[in-house]
Amino acid sequence: MRTRVGQDFATGLLFIVIGVGAILTIQFYDRLPMGIPQRPGTGVLPLILSWCLVGSGGLLIIKAVLAGDTALSRFAWRPLFLVTIAIIAFGLLVDGAGLVIAMVAALTLCALGTPETRWPEFAVFLVIMLAVGVGVFVWLLGMPIPIGPVRMPDWLSVILR
Repeated sequence: MRTRVGQDFATGLLFIVIGVGAILTIQFYDRLPMGIPQRPGTGVLPLILSWCLVGSGGLLIIKAVLAGDTALSRFAWRPLFLVTIAIIAFGLLVDGAGLVIAMVAALTLCALGTPETRWPEFAVFLVIMLAVGVGVFVWLLGMPIPIGPVRMPDWLSVILR
């Protein structure tokens, strides 16, 4: 049976590659202790999630083969690029600029990834996500994340000069 490489097949393959990479990282670097069945360590959940990712990828590949997945027409680089930049921006901004600014930057970059974004709806979504993010991470979980700017990050002050 001949399978055309389609979206489900490519996604399944990506899931398997990421899952196997995570499993190998957990097994070989051994920085996360597995513990014992009565008292599992911090490495158990990432290992379980990695195996679930591999299994999901396998199921997607089987589905693509059995259903005769349609061929990929073209790859959307813009969403991939902007979501990656959004993740990096969040990581760079959250400590110095605070959770709110980091979330606004990351969510806005993600919204720019598609021309289908309706900006009034995005504004409502952004307010809801800010309330949920601050409510869950800062107030409910008590994580030591600043809500607003503590200081300007060094790399940002160099750029703005």
